[in-house]
Amino acid sequence: MISPSTGRAVAPSDTPPGTTTTTTPPPAGTCTATYRTTQQWGDRFNGEVTITAGSAAITSWTATVTVTSPQKISATWNGTPSWDSSGNVMTMKPNGNGNLAAGASTTFGFTVMTNGQWANPAVSCRTP
Repeated sequence: MISPSTGRAVAPSDTPPGTTTTTTPPPAGTCTATYRTTQQWGDRFNGEVTITAGSAAITSWTATVTVTSPQKISATWNGTPSWDSSGNVMTMKPNGNGNLAAGASTTFGFTVMTNGQWANPAVSCRTP
């Protein structure tokens, strides 16, 4: 091939001119959320969610807890909650950075006012 800068014949390179190589960072680790009821009274129960990192470390996580109407979450601990407009879907983020080593876990909890509905909440976890 002819070099565009010198006009001389040169051996071709393995990378064609104008080619850009992009490196994709490794995907974020995965997490799982596991629910269990820890205490129960006549009108409410306490629940606990364990967040566990998969086979790779994670730098943050977000959990979703969905209660069945007319249930309402009245208290939380070990996380920073927010709710959707229905008040039935709580998003929980870690207090602090949320780092978890591969296979490590952390927990957060909450109190559910049953209002006559005793169904367990649905839980899920995602990484950024």
